Amino acid sequence: MENKKADFLKKFDMIRDLPSLPAIVMKVNQMLDDPYTTIDSLSKVIEKDQAIVVKMLVLVNSPFFGLREEISSVKEAAIVLGFDAIRNIIVSLSTFKALNNITKDQCCDQFKIEAFWKHSIGVAVLSKHLSDRSNNADPEKCFVGGLLHDMGKLLTAYYFMDEFKRVYELARTEKLIYRDAERAVIPVFHNEIGYFLAKKWKLPTHLTNTIYAHHGIKVGSSTFEEDIIVNTADGIINSYIPDFLNNNTSPGKIIGRYFEPSAHKKMRLWIESSSKWFPEVKIIIHDACNFFLGK
Repeated sequence: MENKKADFLKKFDMIRDLPSLPAIVMKVNQMLDDPYTTIDSLSKVIEKDQAIVVKMLVLVNSPFFGLREEISSVKEAAIVLGFDAIRNIIVSLSTFKALNNITKDQCCDQFKIEAFWKHSIGVAVLSKHLSDRSNNADPEKCFVGGLLHDMGKLLTAYYFMDEFKRVYELARTEKLIYRDAERAVIPVFHNEIGYFLAKKWKLPTHLTNTIYAHHGIKVGSSTFEEDIIVNTADGIINSYIPDFLNNNTSPGKIIGRYFEPSAHKKMRLWIESSSKWFPEVKIIIHDACNFFLGK
């Protein structure tokens, strides 16, 4: 199995048209790893990309950030939110755009890109909500982890169409959840594929680890809290909102197998009470989908 996994990842690594991130992401990551970086120097670098500045300001002033006063500049956003939040916002916007760009080409009919992003955005918003309300983990780290947690599925669908089709059909015919069907078809799971690209992109360690661990949480991991939150959000979204990759949903009924045991144990009260508070979050998810998908 390990040899098959290595061969699969080698084939993936040789793909010439893998998406790349804009230079600003690399620059911001480098600057924020430097303890001498100032708010002024960081703001000047970000302001060179006015497209991302506009998107960032719309995002931070949206309901799912919940700020009381309007943020009108990059510098003000950095002061109010902090460096890590700024990095996570830029990573979120840039990776969303990069991944969405590859979907301009024809893919297999089974993959529905808008439904995929609605799920991912839902997990992102709910991850931030759960982190804010439970005081577990960093809300902005959870947001970007939720947004990108399933990017390995998108990559499989666009670069390994035959394998994706087989996973999809098996899940449908045998009524399996996606990751169980995946185990029967390909040697590398979507969390590993997503992790592989995230590492190539040199994304922050906390993010690459959460992408990898959202279906394999390890107690004591440096991202344990974020992994718990993202897995919980993923399970709740899967339980409430059906989509083309998820044919086991009965809206309003929590499905236990979507949750890692450690996540279910720690977040049990939130999971069990979700029918009371989820409708409020669903409104914010709708707004977030409008923002990212341009609806």
